Amino acid sequence: MRRRALYPVAAVAMVLAFAPPLLAAGDAPVTVDHAVGSYLRYDGESDATMEACSIGRRQQNEPTVAVDPSDTDIVVAGSNDYCASVVNGEVWSGYYRSENGGTTWTNSLLPGYPHDESEAGLASPLHGTCAASGDPTQTFDADGNLFYGFICFNRSKPINGGVYVAKYTDHGSTYDRTTLVKKGTPSGLFLAGLFQDKINLTVDQTDGEHGGNVYVAWSQYNSFAPTNGVLFSRSTDGGASFDRPFRVTPAEHGTASFTDLAVGPDGHVWLTYLTYASSSRPTTDVWLLGSSDGGASFGAPQHVASISRFDSDLFTGGTGGVDCGDGPFACPSGYTFSRFFSNSAVAADGTGVHVVWAGRLPDGQSKVWARTLSGTTWGDAATLDAVATGHQWMPDVASADGVISVVFYDSRADGSYAPDRPPGNTAAGANSGNVVHTWIAESTDGGDTWDETQVTTAGSNFGWETHGTRRVGFWGDYIYVSAVPGAVNATWTDSRDLVKGDDPRETGEGDDADGFDVYQPCTYVPNDINAPSYTSPTNADQCLNQGGLDQNIYGARL
Repeated sequence: MRRRALYPVAAVAMVLAFAPPLLAAGDAPVTVDHAVGSYLRYDGESDATMEACSIGRRQQNEPTVAVDPSDTDIVVAGSNDYCASVVNGEVWSGYYRSENGGTTWTNSLLPGYPHDESEAGLASPLHGTCAASGDPTQTFDADGNLFYGFICFNRSKPINGGVYVAKYTDHGSTYDRTTLVKKGTPSGLFLAGLFQDKINLTVDQTDGEHGGNVYVAWSQYNSFAPTNGVLFSRSTDGGASFDRPFRVTPAEHGTASFTDLAVGPDGHVWLTYLTYASSSRPTTDVWLLGSSDGGASFGAPQHVASISRFDSDLFTGGTGGVDCGDGPFACPSGYTFSRFFSNSAVAADGTGVHVVWAGRLPDGQSKVWARTLSGTTWGDAATLDAVATGHQWMPDVASADGVISVVFYDSRADGSYAPDRPPGNTAAGANSGNVVHTWIAESTDGGDTWDETQVTTAGSNFGWETHGTRRVGFWGDYIYVSAVPGAVNATWTDSRDLVKGDDPRETGEGDDADGFDVYQPCTYVPNDINAPSYTSPTNADQCLNQGGLDQNIYGARL
């Protein structure tokens, strides 16, 4: 039998200890993109993309994290990494690895990005197939093999939103292969046809019958028919192949999204997702599915909660969009913010199945909620705390060593907070400061009571205009926590290193003075923020390397 080539990653790349000036105890930068040589390929070599990534100070968001249960010093992470756009014009999936519990990291990209001429890059099924990748999700198996799920797509033909899983062996240090799970349909329009999105992956780390199985779930959106739903697939051969995907959500649930997976100590697979209000069901709902046969089939959905969603479209003033900024992104509400959504997440342990989500109280404040299924009995849904100030949103949950850990974003530090206002905005729609922090809530009694701690040592704001030609923000749709016996790590999107500034397109009465502009000494023609179109700097322009786009991934061992 022909052996598959293995490619060393961190074994040939020394652990880089670059740290920005604002590093403080407790949390650490995962992505380091201001130091020559900080990004290297999977094989320890460099190329034009790696060189640009090392010093580009570009955006990274939607992080994931996974702790190796067989060696808790090993932690890996991923993100949508825009450093690849400097050379390739598009975002790509970042791959980062730490050998000291998350204190320092090596930075890289998944092989197969455009212009990746390495052996693994040319052999990857991504080569010549798709220009962009993202939505990372990661989990180790019990033996130190790392599985990295993501989508890869073009914003035009030939493929739209395919689902892939990459495998790294040797505790995540050696790239092995990338496997196609589900292909999107050809389309000349981005998001048209069948688009695979919002992928989540987990692995059975138990020593039971299904130990080592890899499980993947995602949302499939069909723009031509009302058949949106969650698809599921599994691998029983260590990620070499995946079963034919099947739909796990009933048709009457309509659009289902933000799926999350967990495996209990008995090997039971759990999957949560959201459905949205429609003509057939007037509420937004959280659901839970279970499989007792290693993902071969699932039982009927269990209703967890009906929620009042905390989604960004509620704050636009009625545009029908999901974010607000400058120029064509300006909203009647006058606020500035990147998109955010309610989501649900699940963890399973010896005390039960724990589902968490974000949803609003009657006064409009968003809280993180939790509900536990013990055997066949559901406990009551309750918030993690009764703090009266600040929104809480975007939770993730994991459990190990008898401790349930929930991480989430929190704006309780915002002196301008109001329940009917998006995080980080004053009443006048100005920047209220870097007031968003990442918090962790922990429970040692099966979710009955919770203790909260602030994780971040510096705040962020989700309104900084880092995308859309620097006229609107984008900070991703989720953050991550990973827990195994002996270790818990979290990652989040962070703006502490970003350099604020004045937009050269806003002059005189055209300057909204909202305080969300970032430093960008670039040339635009015409020099008008409201121009319907203009010549703007390319991704390769060095004027964009000056820190105004310096959105990073940070992490912490908790």
